[in-house]
Amino acid sequence: MQRIAIPPHYVHVRSTPFWTTETAPASIWKRHLDAGTRQSVFPRLSVLRGAIRYNGFADATSPAPVETLLINAGEFGVFPAETWHNIEALVDDTVFSVDFYVDPQILLED
Repeated sequence: MQRIAIPPHYVHVRSTPFWTTETAPASIWKRHLDAGTRQSVFPRLSVLRGAIRYNGFADATSPAPVETLLINAGEFGVFPAETWHNIEALVDDTVFSVDFYVDPQILLED
């Protein structure tokens, strides 16, 4: 998967706590669209310890990912907005968090 850069004019709108494989919501490990986020929101997943694999899917039912991204400790990955995806922890003691960025113009439309 080609690395995605968050547009420089986007703003940070929220963060998750640091999660482990035990504390992260169960839904994050299943294929999903980011529920409760606005259109054009870019999630940035940061790995503190361990490793995460991002799997991007063409739709809700496609059998295999169309793109993957490995994010190791000390790295982050930005996912495409509004894309079906899941993540996998590659080691049991993985610790990570997710930050969300959005175009400020979308915030003005509320």
